[in-house]
Amino acid sequence: MLRLLLLLLSLAAACQADEDFPFRNVSLPWPDRADDLVGRLTAQELVQQLAKGGGGPFGGPAPAIARLGIGPYQWNTECLRGAVKSGQATSFPQAVGLAATFDTDILSQVGRATGLEVRAKHNDFVAKGDYGDHTGLTCFAPVINILRHPLWGRNQETYGEDPHLSGVLGAAYVGGLQGNATDRYLLTGAGCKHFAAYDGPDSYPESRFGFNALVSQQDLEQTFLPQFRRCVQAGSVSVMCSYNAINGVPACANAQLLREVLRERWNFTGYVVSDAGALEFAILFHKYFADRLSSAIGSLRAGVNLDLSACPYESCVVFEQLSVALNTSRISEAELRAAAWPLFLARLRLGEFDPPALNPYSSLRPDQFIQSAAHRALSLTAAQTSLVLLKNLGGFLPDGLIKRPASAWAWSARCPTTCRWSTATTRRIGCRSLSSRCCRRSRSDSVLIKSVTRPTAQTAESIALDRIRPRCLR
Repeated sequence: MLRLLLLLLSLAAACQADEDFPFRNVSLPWPDRADDLVGRLTAQELVQQLAKGGGGPFGGPAPAIARLGIGPYQWNTECLRGAVKSGQATSFPQAVGLAATFDTDILSQVGRATGLEVRAKHNDFVAKGDYGDHTGLTCFAPVINILRHPLWGRNQETYGEDPHLSGVLGAAYVGGLQGNATDRYLLTGAGCKHFAAYDGPDSYPESRFGFNALVSQQDLEQTFLPQFRRCVQAGSVSVMCSYNAINGVPACANAQLLREVLRERWNFTGYVVSDAGALEFAILFHKYFADRLSSAIGSLRAGVNLDLSACPYESCVVFEQLSVALNTSRISEAELRAAAWPLFLARLRLGEFDPPALNPYSSLRPDQFIQSAAHRALSLTAAQTSLVLLKNLGGFLPDGLIKRPASAWAWSARCPTTCRWSTATTRRIGCRSLSSRCCRRSRSDSVLIKSVTRPTAQTAESIALDRIRPRCLR
């Protein structure tokens, strides 16, 4: 009983001390609080915070710092089209489908819905003491690489082939994920990826882990960087560096991109996280570094803040070697503190170290949002809006590209069934019952059948065709 009483008293004293730390003072600006917190960490604590970016049992989470009342944190969370890698979630269309909506409002709404589900699930995970992969608040999304080759294996994750459209839609998704810029706390943290020129090949003729993208400065500036600049301007808290090299230098060791472009030209103040295993692949595939120690030093100095690992054992986590680098005076403790600063700034802005009563997001529950009626309706709307019909005006499209079907199903207000029509003669050649869905035949050169909510018989005949078919590109 006496031991229990002493333990409770010590915990109470620790909690009281926690409240006195300036980094817990909610009246101070975020940068001042981050300065105080990072200044209290030991060298080994700093290394562990930089090394544990997630990725399997040895990659994360970032460990707790009990003496400061800081809990574990998981950085590795995917949010490309919903919180779909951590159990039940609302599934939204793939990114390339969302891009086909050409609608920033839809991208923002999908980002917001995803952020709400991520936050609600995170609250539940923390309450259960679960800090595994995909339980955190910092999203590895959106993917804003450019669709350059139809055989690239990740085309569906992108917003297409246009840098401007990718940037505009990516910025809208970032805004949805993170919440209103005027809010005190971030809903979640966005992370635009993969920086940069990561657009194929996937595995043939070269592995994506060791691909060297030979890019002219003009192509880099016009094609591969504009969308990331918009991402930074939208306030994304992180950027992920990619597997590939750019003109011989691995992206995660590329000081020109990570420091000169991101930090100096674009004034990026967030953190850079490696793609999973990228610091290791700079050794194994690119042969750019001789060993993990040199990769750790080179990547840190190039501008990487966080090592997302893909290692099956702890000793191969590259940033674990920062301890050796520090002990041999190859890096300084000041460099470690500078690298850790953006990580804790992000956690502060997410509300981790503030009283839950101050953060409206801390009370969100999974049953409020996961596959809610509103989110399911939004997913359906996004899918419907993503459908695009190309009009073959003046025979512009190549011969044989569009084949007209011999017949099509359509719904008629005069016949409470679905009817099959001949596209050549417009003659009705058969009917079948349809209880809840309907179709309408387009009378243009192309035939499009699209399911929509069935209108009433009174209004069906007057519905404009454009109301129930996808928007057209002419």
